[in-house]
Amino acid sequence: MARAEQRDPGQQDLGEGVDGIAPLAPVRMGEGEMKRDFLAPVVAIALAVSAMAVSRSASADEAPPMSGGYTNVIPIPVDDPATKAIAGALFKPEGAGPFPAVVYMVGCGGLHYSAEAALEKSVIDHLLAKGVATLILDPFTPRNEGGICYELATLNEKTLAPYGARGGNDALAALRVLKAMPDIDSKRVFLQGYSYGASASLFAEDPKTPGARDAKIAGAIAYYPYCYDNVEFSAPTLILIGEKDDWTPAAPCEALKGKPNVDVVVFPGAAHGFNFDFTGDSMGHHMAYDERATQDAVRRADAFMDARMK
Repeated sequence: MARAEQRDPGQQDLGEGVDGIAPLAPVRMGEGEMKRDFLAPVVAIALAVSAMAVSRSASADEAPPMSGGYTNVIPIPVDDPATKAIAGALFKPEGAGPFPAVVYMVGCGGLHYSAEAALEKSVIDHLLAKGVATLILDPFTPRNEGGICYELATLNEKTLAPYGARGGNDALAALRVLKAMPDIDSKRVFLQGYSYGASASLFAEDPKTPGARDAKIAGAIAYYPYCYDNVEFSAPTLILIGEKDDWTPAAPCEALKGKPNVDVVVFPGAAHGFNFDFTGDSMGHHMAYDERATQDAVRRADAFMDARMK
């Protein structure tokens, strides 16, 4: 992502955008603190939600509302007693396919603010150039939420559990939708998440999570996730995190080194959100754009994905 002038993440950034993206409205959001040892209560809640929910379907003309100015919205049916479907915007390369694809899992602030918009545009453009489709998820607007950062900012295991369960289940729902499309290569679908979205991606592929074993993803790329104790990986996973991250610390991720199916890369001196076009403090934590870490992370993510698309 090219470095733009420093700005507050609450400022509006219209930009040129890409097809299907309209101007954005500003909303201030930060990332919430996360604690460890939450998988057990999360699994219990996931099972409870699954038991309560009724299998739902949604047609194309029932697409739910989506933030970020997206107009090419599709519904993602979810097993959630309060929500019929979350929203997604799908971008496909030119041609007939079948295309490899990425499910883009957003952070806790959602799609509203300029730094997130810049990152989304960069990812969409980059993946389309590689011949990869991208499905951007909005799990918040259809649930009448502006984001969940403030809920996570006062986090404990009980408050984290429902959001961790829900995020993982949202990712699994998006995988099901993508894999059912005839022009998507179901054997080459990846998860790519950022902070909360990266943590949800880890949950989605953890074999202890209901439904994870059936997901069969090609791999997961997790940017600065919260790495919880006892997480396991059902697919190859690349974790990219900054050494100086004081929001989702690097140490718990480094402790995962040596586990099957995971590679952890720690960028020296990099802070939380190192590939966001923002430098400053958010909810008591430091965020700083780092060009070197950003470019290195893109190279590593490309190599990871290319090796699994052959």
